[in-house]
Formats: sequence, structure tokens, C-alpha cells
Amino acid sequence: MVVDMDYVGKQQLKNLLKQFGNGVQLRPTYLVSSGKGVHLYYFLQEPVQLYRNREEVLAELKEALIRRLWNDTSSIRPDSPDIIGIYQGFRCVGSQSKLGVDFPVKAYKLSENRYTLEDIKASIPSCKVDLAPLYEKPRRKSTVTLEEAKELYPEWYEKRIVQGEPKQKSKKQGGTWVCNEALYEWWKRKITEEVKAGGRYFSIMALCSYGLKCGISEQKIRRDAYAFLDHLESLTEDEDNHFSRADVKDALRALKGDRKRLSTIASREWIENNTKVTIPANKRNYRKQEAHLYLARRKKEDMKVIGEVVKEGRPTAERTVREWQESHPAGKKADCIRETGLAKHTVHKWWKDINNENI
Repeated sequence: MVVDMDYVGKQQLKNLLKQFGNGVQLRPTYLVSSGKGVHLYYFLQEPVQLYRNREEVLAELKEALIRRLWNDTSSIRPDSPDIIGIYQGFRCVGSQSKLGVDFPVKAYKLSENRYTLEDIKASIPSCKVDLAPLYEKPRRKSTVTLEEAKELYPEWYEKRIVQGEPKQKSKKQGGTWVCNEALYEWWKRKITEEVKAGGRYFSIMALCSYGLKCGISEQKIRRDAYAFLDHLESLTEDEDNHFSRADVKDALRALKGDRKRLSTIASREWIENNTKVTIPANKRNYRKQEAHLYLARRKKEDMKVIGEVVKEGRPTAERTVREWQESHPAGKKADCIRETGLAKHTVHKWWKDINNENI
């Protein structure tokens, strides 16, 4: 587990070493000089397999450790900790640091210590991270064949195989949805108005996430990302920390990974922590979504009763598909997908055979 600490001056380095020595902070196995900061390497007794059900817990534990180590004695900027994820890469020992070829990245061994995740948690006062999910075995894939499933789960077979309905996932399980493009445009304004040095790289990653959530094409996301280059570079505060085209290119690598994972991992909290941009939560007055929507609909009906004009929402996907079919009796599903902009699985879900059913 590696912690990146920036803006570490001579006095801050002395403070860190003293705290490692007197047990105030957990002593790392190695300390790496990265240029204007340090990387603290905590070697583990046993490797941790990065199953997806463990990512969130490990990220929470690492964040708690970062906030414990990063304070007004260890960094010149204690209020700007870099909350980086468990997959963050670091400069290789022996390579060039930000200070140039004359200042290579060096490693210093501070101990022979190897830790368990429980040791790391115990070093953080009042740490409430639950490590129990780390010991849950990942679910194995079913060995039931499709023919067996047809007999065992006829309702499931009819919906998923015959009708082609997509698998429904909750947000916690990694489900995703298509949002209004206004969300993407809102984040572009945030980049222009609120992103500062320290959050520039992750602001482009967030742009990728919002773009995927809103169904924006990869080509447009890339074009928009490079359009922010000059603005983000103008935010540079440290001559050794410029923002370049290579940084944009690197952030855009997020588009090459698992798109659904990116659009769900990049939660509101994750984007806030990494970009330093405040994103207020949707206000529902502490109600559950179902209750909130129920009251909103009741209010709309009451407004209709007293004669007030009520703006109706956009047509449902079902109605859009039905209306398209009515106006294109000989149309094909592929044409409907292309012309309506709806997702493939949505059109398949609501498509009806006109020959067999009057719409």
C-alpha cells in the first residue's frame, strides 16, 4: 500500500521521520523521494487479491491512512491531501523526478516491517472501515447450462433469453444508466470555473465518467478534453508541476478500460475527493427516492386539479418506441435505435410485432 505525500519540505520531512521513530505514525518499509514529495511504501505480509468486491473497502482504508499521515506537520499544504485510489501508479525508483535528470527518484529503507491490513487499520485512531468484506469469497459462476436453466427457471428464461431483457443491476452491484446530456455540460462548466491545480488530472477522468453516463461519443469526449488543455495549464502554481497534453492523454486512458466500471466507480464522493470540487447531493429532505417521487407526483396532480399548467416530463422509452413503430410500419429495430437514439436493449424491450398485436 503506497501513500503519496506532496509539498514536503525539509522540516516536514524531519517531522515525519520523528513521528515514525516515536510511533505516532506507522513506520513504512520504504520512503521514496519523488522530487518535491515522498512516497511511503507499506509492504504487506501477504498479497491481497484485488477482487472487485474488495476494491471499495481497500480504497476506504487507504483514504483513512492518507488522511492520518497528511497533516499540518507533514505537508506544507495540509488541507489538500491527494486522495488517490488503490490503482494509482508511482514514479519508478531510479527514474527522473519532476526536478530533472540530476534528481532521480531514490528509495530509503526505513524498516523490515511487513504489515497486515488490520495493523494498518489499528494505526489509525477511530478508524471505522469494516474489513469483513475482504474475507468474503467471490461468487463462482454458475455451472448450470442454458437448457437446464430453461427447465429450472422458466420465468427468468422467458425474460432474459426469449424477450432479451437486460440484466437489472442495482447501483451497488455496478449498475449504470444513461443521464441527460446536461449533466455532462454542467461538469464542463465546473472544470472552467472551479477546478484548480491538484485536481486537473482527475477532472478529465471525471469528464470521461460523466460522458459515458450521458451517452456522449468517445470522439467528443476526447475533443472536449483537449479543449481544456490551455485553461488547465493556466492554473499552474508550481513551475515543476505543469499540465501538459501528455497528462490529458493519460487521463483519457480511462476510456479504454471497463466503461461500465468507470461510470460507476467515479461516484460523487470520488469526484469530490479527487478534483476538490464540491458537488452537493440531490436534496430529498432525507426521504427515500420512492417517497420523494411519490410526493412530487402528488403535487403535480394537485396542480392539475386547481387548473395550473404542469410541464410533463419527456416521453417514456416505451412510448417513443411505440410511436416510432406506428409511423414506420415496415421499420426495423436497427433503424429505430439509430433514429431515436435509444439504447439497443431498450428498443428490444419495448418492440412489438405489429403483425401480431395492434399498437
